[in-house]
Amino acid sequence: MQFWYSLYRIILLLFQQQQLTSPIKRILLFLGGWFIVSSSFGQQINDNQCNSLPPGTLSGEFGLVNEVGCAPLQVGISNKQIVSVKNRYIFDYKGGSPDTYKTTTDSSFTYTKSGLYVVMKLSESSTGQLQRACKVVTVQNPTPPEFRVLICSNGTAALSITNHAITEYEEYVIEWGDGNVTIINKFNLFAQYRYQDNSSKTITVQGRHRVSNCVKKSSKTISLESNSKPATISKLEILDATTGELTISNPNLLELEVYRQEGAGVFKTLGTIVKNADEKVRVLVDTNKIFCYKIKPRDSCAATLESNVVCSSFIRITRESDANVVSIQPYLHPSEVKTMTVKRNDTVWWNPTVTQWFRPDNEGQCGKETCYRLEINTQDALIISNRICAEPPPSLCNPLGHLFVPDVFTPNGDGVNDLFEVKGEVDGDPQILIYDRWGSVIFHNSINVRNWNGAINGSPAPPGAYLYRINVTDKVGRTFVKRGTVSLLR
Repeated sequence: MQFWYSLYRIILLLFQQQQLTSPIKRILLFLGGWFIVSSSFGQQINDNQCNSLPPGTLSGEFGLVNEVGCAPLQVGISNKQIVSVKNRYIFDYKGGSPDTYKTTTDSSFTYTKSGLYVVMKLSESSTGQLQRACKVVTVQNPTPPEFRVLICSNGTAALSITNHAITEYEEYVIEWGDGNVTIINKFNLFAQYRYQDNSSKTITVQGRHRVSNCVKKSSKTISLESNSKPATISKLEILDATTGELTISNPNLLELEVYRQEGAGVFKTLGTIVKNADEKVRVLVDTNKIFCYKIKPRDSCAATLESNVVCSSFIRITRESDANVVSIQPYLHPSEVKTMTVKRNDTVWWNPTVTQWFRPDNEGQCGKETCYRLEINTQDALIISNRICAEPPPSLCNPLGHLFVPDVFTPNGDGVNDLFEVKGEVDGDPQILIYDRWGSVIFHNSINVRNWNGAINGSPAPPGAYLYRINVTDKVGRTFVKRGTVSLLR
C-alpha cells in the first residue's frame, strides 16, 4: 500500500507544477485518488471478496453520497440498479465472508474516525439471484494544524508544522498576518517569512485535504520583539567509566546537535540530534580526560541560540594503610560553581572549597565498601561525577595488635608518666612525630632520643593538646600509620 501512496504523492506534485485550471485539477486529483484508493484496497484486505464473486453471484451496483469528506462523515446509499431487492449493507468491510458480518438495511451511516472504509452492498435480483458490490469511502482528519514559530534576529519568522503525522493534510495555507500568504505541502512542512516591521502579528495556518476540500485552521499571535529561549543542559551525570548522560530542555522544539570539547580544544559535533522538548542523551566520556558539552541549533536562523556549557568532573581514591584519600577534579570553569558536595554512601560528607581538592577518610565498616560521589551545582546545571567505592583502610579492619599510645602524660619530673612513650609488639622503633596546633613538627624521635619529654627546643612546652603521627611496622611486616591527640599536663 505504501507504493500506491508514494505514487499519489508524485501525482500531486506533478499537478501542482502544471498550470491547470482549478476544476480540471480537482477532477484529475479525484480520479487519481480514486484509482490509488481502489488499487490499494485490493492489496491491504486479506481475503477480499469484493472482487472475487462466488459462483452464481452477479456484480451489483450502487452509488454513494459523500464518498470523500471530513470526519464525522455521513454517507448515503443511492441505488443505481434498476432491479435490486433485499438490499443490505456492510459499512466497514475488512475481508472474509460477508456472512460473518452483521448487516443493516439503513441506507446511511456516519463515520467518526478518519481512514479508508469499504462499503459492501448485498442484494438479490428479481429472480432471486445474489448480487454484490463494493465502494471505498475516504474519511479525512479535520484536526486543526499545530505549528511553532521561531523569531530570528533579523525579523524573519521560521514556521514549522508539528502535528502533520496526525492531520496528514496535503497542503497548508499560511496567512502571515500582514496580507501575505504562503502555501506549503506535506513534502515540506517548513516556511520562512521576513516582516517589514516589529508589530505583533497573528499567524493563521489552514490545513487542506485536496480531494475532499476538508479544511481546518488555527492561529497564534507572535511578538517580533521577543527573543526565543535557547536550549539548556540542566544535568550531566557520569554513569560509569565510559558513559555520561545529558539532560536537555528544548523549549522551541528545534532540531539540535550535540557538540563536545576535549580539554582546551575546539567543540566538535558528535552527530547526535535532539528534537524533543525534554530529552536525555548518552555520550562517551573518559575518567582520565575532561570533556565539555553544548547544544547548537541546526537551523541557521537560530544559530545564536546555543545552550550553556557543562563539563565533566571526576572523583578518585588513593588507598593508604590508615585512610582512603578522596580527591576531586577541579571544575574547568570555577567561576560558574555555586556549591560542591562529596557524598559518602549517598549522605553529605564533605563540602570542598575551590582550594580544597582532597580529604582523608579513616572511617568505614569492615567488610563493606564505602562509596563516594561528587556533585557540582553551577549557575545552570548539576554535574554528577562517577561513583567510586573502596574497602575501609587496612588499619581500621586489621588493627595493630598490642600497641599502646598514651592519651595524656605529665612531664613534671616526678618520675611518673614523664614521657610520651609508645609501646607494643613492633618490629624496630616506631617513628614518632609531634605537631603543634599550627601543624609544625616540634619533636621527631631518633636513635638517641626515643621518647618526647614535653620540651620544645629544650624549653618546657605549654600545657595543651598536641597532634601525633606514628609510623610503625608490626612483627608480621605490616606498616601502619596512627594519628591522634595527646594531652600534656603539668
